[in-house]
Amino acid sequence: MTTTIDFEGRIALGRDVQEQLGVRPGDSVTLENRGKEWILKAVPKTGLHFEGNVLVHGGATPPDFDIVEFIDQLREDRSDELNGGGSE
Repeated sequence: MTTTIDFEGRIALGRDVQEQLGVRPGDSVTLENRGKEWILKAVPKTGLHFEGNVLVHGGATPPDFDIVEFIDQLREDRSDELNGGGSE
């Protein structure tokens, strides 16, 4: 998608992009810098909200929460537990 920056420094997101991100006008998004790229992410919401046309519960996850890291840590902890507490 290509868009134009207006005089106020704003960009407009097409309806399809908004639906993919699960955002609506007034919602918050974050911009994350990765070298020469910027990544646009929806800020996790609390309570019920629509993602496309599906109603979901957003939970209370902080914006910087890394689910992959969290799951990896749970797996490591469980593996240590099953193996008698890890290396000693």
